[in-house]
Amino acid sequence: MLPIPQFIRPIARTVIGIPGRVIPYTFQRQVLSVVLNQAFREPLQHGELDFLEGARVRIKVTDLCIDWLICIGGEAFSTVDRSLKEDVCISGEGPDFVLLATRQVDPDTLFFQRRIRIEGDTELGLGIKNTMDSMDWDDLPLPLRRLLRAISLLIEKLQKLKFAPGL
Repeated sequence: MLPIPQFIRPIARTVIGIPGRVIPYTFQRQVLSVVLNQAFREPLQHGELDFLEGARVRIKVTDLCIDWLICIGGEAFSTVDRSLKEDVCISGEGPDFVLLATRQVDPDTLFFQRRIRIEGDTELGLGIKNTMDSMDWDDLPLPLRRLLRAISLLIEKLQKLKFAPGL
């Protein structure tokens, strides 16, 4: 296969970001709450995320035009109005978040290379990073593991073909 010309990359990023711009935030919020509470069920039940109680965490996936604001209260994640101010913001591009979630790249590498960034209360952000790093992959729900694994395999193939923008 031929490599994708440079002028196509901005167009591809725009197309990739369509769901984040088109899907209403109210729907994103509902799905996100369910997914987070299921994915982090064990750490929530064991009090491993108590340090986040009442804090607002913004997750920005820049290439997907995703901007979520979440908080923890009463042993559950909830999403909040994203016009509010966050305590910490964790941002990066979709492929890097997938690599982080599937542990194909060491989290410290992604953070030190500034592919995933922490802004605001860095102590809080590092606590989140360390919690994610200590989680057992098998604690994630099977459908989520399968989805993340499929996406990571696609990213890996695109990297080998040099098609993945920014990788």
